[in-house]
Amino acid sequence: MGKKLKVTGSYFFNQSDNLTQQQTDRESFESVLPGMTYNEYQENSMKNWNHRFNMKLDYQMTERTSLQFRPTLSFQNNDTYGLLQGQNLMNGITDNETETSSFGKNNAYNVGADLMLRHRFLKEGRTLSLMLSGKMSNTDGDTYTDYLNTLYGLEISPATESYSQWKQTLNQQYSLRSNLNCTEKLTDNLQLQLGYKMSYTDSENDKKTYNHSAVTDLYDQLDESLSNEYQSGYLTQAGNVGLRYRAGKLSAMLGVDAQWANLKGDLVYPQPDELSHKYFSLLPSFTLRYSVDRNNSFQLRYRSKSSSPSVTNLQNVIDNSNPLFLSTGNPNLDQQVSHTANLRYLRTTKSGQTFIAMVGATIQQDYVADSTFVAREDIALSPTVTLNKGSQFTRPVNLDGYYSLQSMLTYGFPVDFIRSNINLSLSANYANVPTIFDGIESRTCELNLIPKIIIGSNISKNLDFTASYSAGINKMFSSLDNTAGSDYVTHTAAAKLGWTFFWGLTFRSTFNYIGYTGLDTGTEDYFLWNLSLGKKFLKNNAAEIRIEAFDVLKQNQAFTHRTGSNYYDYVSSNVLQPYAMISFVYTIR
Repeated sequence: MGKKLKVTGSYFFNQSDNLTQQQTDRESFESVLPGMTYNEYQENSMKNWNHRFNMKLDYQMTERTSLQFRPTLSFQNNDTYGLLQGQNLMNGITDNETETSSFGKNNAYNVGADLMLRHRFLKEGRTLSLMLSGKMSNTDGDTYTDYLNTLYGLEISPATESYSQWKQTLNQQYSLRSNLNCTEKLTDNLQLQLGYKMSYTDSENDKKTYNHSAVTDLYDQLDESLSNEYQSGYLTQAGNVGLRYRAGKLSAMLGVDAQWANLKGDLVYPQPDELSHKYFSLLPSFTLRYSVDRNNSFQLRYRSKSSSPSVTNLQNVIDNSNPLFLSTGNPNLDQQVSHTANLRYLRTTKSGQTFIAMVGATIQQDYVADSTFVAREDIALSPTVTLNKGSQFTRPVNLDGYYSLQSMLTYGFPVDFIRSNINLSLSANYANVPTIFDGIESRTCELNLIPKIIIGSNISKNLDFTASYSAGINKMFSSLDNTAGSDYVTHTAAAKLGWTFFWGLTFRSTFNYIGYTGLDTGTEDYFLWNLSLGKKFLKNNAAEIRIEAFDVLKQNQAFTHRTGSNYYDYVSSNVLQPYAMISFVYTIR
C-alpha cells in the first residue's frame, strides 16, 4: 500500500476436543500432618472453539516520525465435563471422600489495540515516544455440579451428603495503559531519559450459586455464602528519570520510578463493603556493562517492580469445587514488591569457546502466601457450608520472607574431529517460600541442581545430529523438620538425527529416555522414539512430503512431581497414544 504504509492481517481458527485423565497422590509433611495422605482422580473433557483476528499497520509519516497500530479481537467458546474423586486417608485408613461431576458452558471475547508514536528530532539524541493501549475482556459461564460427600468414623455406617448446584459467573475487565518517554543528549557520553506511565484496570466479578430444590426440581435457592459481586479498580501512575552513560568499555543505565498506586474494592453482594489501599513506592533499577576486552565482559542488573492482588484473591467468597479443600479470597491483601539482581560474566574466544557464569537473587515483600488449617471437627463456615472433619480451608495472606537464588555455569567448545560443538552446563536454584499451616508460620524450601551436556553437530546441511543428557537433582523440605523431605533425581537423555540423502529423501529420528531415582510411586523409566521418512521436491527442494510415526515403542508417559506449602504431589496423566500421519511442508524463501 505504498512505501509509507504497510498493513498486514491474519485470522486464526482452531477447534479442539481434549480429554485429560489425571491421578494425584499427595503426601503431607510429617512435621505438619503426620500420616495424612490424599488421593485424587480427575477426568476433564473440553470442546473448544477459538477465533482470533490480528492486524498490524505501520505508517512512516515522515523520515523522523512513525506510527504503529495493532488491533486484536478474539472469541472463545467451550463446553466442559469434569469428574473429581478425592479421598483423604489417615495412616492408610479413609477419613473422608468426595465425588463431584459437572458440566458447563463458557463464552469469552477479548478486544484491544496498541498505538505507538515515535519521533526523532533534528538534534542528535532527542527523541519522543508515546504508547497507548486499551483492552476489554468478558467471560460468562454456567456450571452444573452434583456433589456426593462421605464421612467415615462417626457412625457404624458412613455418613453421606448429596446436593446439586448451579453456578453462574460473569467476569469483565477493562484496562488502559499509557507510556510517554523522551530522551535528551546531555554530553557525548551522557543521555537523560524522562518518562511518565499510567495504567488503570477495572475488574468486575459476579458469581452466583443456586442450590437445587427437591420440591420444585429447580435451581432456585440462592446460596449467599457461595455468591459474591465484587468490583475493583487499580490505578497506578509513575514518573521515571534515568541516566544512560557510555564511554569506552563502560556503559551504564541508572533509573528510578516514583509510583503511586490506588487499589479500591467494592463488595456489592451479599453485604456491601468497601476497601481502599494507597501505595507509594520508589522502584530503582540499574544496568552496568563493562567490557574488559573483546573477549571478556561483565553485566550487573537490578530491577524492582510491584504487582496488585488479583480479583480472585480479593474475593471473600468460598470456592467449594473440591469439598475436601475449600478456599476463599482475602479483601485485605496488599500489593507485592519484588527486587531482582543478577551478575553475569561472558568470555568468548576466536576458536569458538564460550564461558558464561551467572548468579542472581530475588526477594519479595508482602508475598501472597497460603494460610491453611485442617478441621479437627466439623466447622460451620456459613449457614450452608460446612468444613467437614479432616478437610482443609485455605486463604491468601501477605507474608515476608520469600527469596530465591539462581546460578549457572556454561562452557562450550568445538570438537573439530567430529565437526561438533560440546556444551557443558550446571545450574543451581534455591527457593524459600513462606506459608502458614494451622496457625504456625514455616518455610517450604526447594533446591534444584541441573547438570547438562549437549553435543551438537555441524557436519553439513544434509546431516545433523544432537545428543544430550541432563539430571534434575531435587531436594524439598519444610523448615519445621529439615530431616524429612523429598529427594529425587530425574534423568533425561536425548538423541536427534536428521539426514537428507539420495534423491532428496529425508530421514529423521528423535530418541528420548526419561528415568527417575528416589521416587517410590511405581513410576517406571521409559523411552520415547519418533521417526519420519520424507521426500523433498520442487525448485530448491522447497516442498517436502513425509510420513511420521510417534511413540514407536508405545512407552510414552506423563509424570510430574511438585511441592506445595505443606505437601508433595505425584501426578500422572494420560498421554497421546502412538499414531502415524502424513504431512506436507512448503518453505517460502
